[in-house]
Amino acid sequence: MTYVTFERLVRRLAARIAEAGPHPRVMVHLPQSAEAYAAMLATAMAGGFYAPSNLAAPLERQRMVAHRFDPDVVVTTAALAKAIEGAATDVRFIDPGEPGDKSLDTPRPPHELLYVMFTSGSTGVPKGVMLPRAAVNHYVAWLLGVMQGTPDDRWSQHPNLAFDISVTDFCGALCSGATLYPLGSQADRMMPFRAISKHRLTVWTSVPSVVDNMVRLNLVNPETLASLRLMHFCGEALLPEQLEAIFAARPDLTVHNTYGPTEATVSCTLLPLTSETYRRSSHVNVSIGEPIAGMGLHLVGGNSDDEGELAITGPQLAKGYWQDPETTAKAFRSIEIDGESLPAYLTGDWVERIDGQLYFRHRIDHQVKIRGYRLELGEVNAAIRAAGVPAAYCALVEGELHAFLQADQEQVDLGALHQTLKGKLMDYALPRRYHFVEDFPRNANDKVDIKALAESCKLSDGEGVPPR
Repeated sequence: MTYVTFERLVRRLAARIAEAGPHPRVMVHLPQSAEAYAAMLATAMAGGFYAPSNLAAPLERQRMVAHRFDPDVVVTTAALAKAIEGAATDVRFIDPGEPGDKSLDTPRPPHELLYVMFTSGSTGVPKGVMLPRAAVNHYVAWLLGVMQGTPDDRWSQHPNLAFDISVTDFCGALCSGATLYPLGSQADRMMPFRAISKHRLTVWTSVPSVVDNMVRLNLVNPETLASLRLMHFCGEALLPEQLEAIFAARPDLTVHNTYGPTEATVSCTLLPLTSETYRRSSHVNVSIGEPIAGMGLHLVGGNSDDEGELAITGPQLAKGYWQDPETTAKAFRSIEIDGESLPAYLTGDWVERIDGQLYFRHRIDHQVKIRGYRLELGEVNAAIRAAGVPAAYCALVEGELHAFLQADQEQVDLGALHQTLKGKLMDYALPRRYHFVEDFPRNANDKVDIKALAESCKLSDGEGVPPR
């Protein structure tokens, strides 16, 4: 699709979306595609804000997000609309294949928000992070400066649209006049480094763990990476061994490591890495880098100035959580910095400073990252209990999710339980091992000790019943 055709589609969709009112709420219920990007920009042009759907999520979760957001408009196809019909009230559906003849020539007065990104919630209900236009503008202005995109670039779009790293791709590429390649096919998603070679991509963005699969298949090599000038990582800790594989194949390549929760607009740090410099920033994982201009990183609650929970300040902060003031008040608080009270987002990430550089150590709550996706362990616990197990807790053990069930093993059909969970949870949220326990360990506050559960699993060499 050319930019001329794309602009025409944006303006026509914007005219139809604008019919819903001055600041319409729009759900973009489409796969990674030119039509989806057009719908997002059309929503902004019509003065509204959008929420992207994750079409890979179970139908129950898709409907739950639609119900929570309660959109005025859903941009989708007739076939895809069936999945969420009835989940929201008084909604109009717009098919991007039938945008109409009217065109919106002048952008309408904007809403404060640009999008609401729904992430995992501790109660099993998805949490909507509200991002204002000003925050995204700040991020994109920085992004364009460091990525140095041009119309000659061929830019990947690997993350799901409901994963906020996708904003890096579609905003970065489209604001640079680059060619954007959504990796929507199953073949490209399973073998992304082959897609790099096939499409002669120059800019790659993803979570770092994508590299691991390709290393095992011997696909990180000079041939597959030949076209790239830049690899940009975000979403989880980058590991030294991943960089070793990349630089062994392409010692001349530039790699960016970035860090940032959805609540701080994709990412708010940068560490440029080369084959000559990366070892200076490598310990258990790679340093998260320095804050970008305007953003602040602060360690709070530690025993020294060199450790603590990471608090983020600056213009990229979210406005809180969609219709959830209680959770908003817990995560978004003011902190005292050099005698000044600043609004901040408390990330829940414990960070350590070593030789002047910041490194992620662990989560301080029960939220974890698996394959780059944020997951509230409470969401999995709730799904297991809803499936008939009265008491269940999950823990992350060496990168895999283990479920601990307080139940009689002979009375639980694990095959049926796992199949039920498949219908409710994303693949990355499914337990890889199940353990039956008589009692849960407790901490000094008489709360279930998740860390002790994980340690008990390590001591037993990870024994447990695999799902069937």
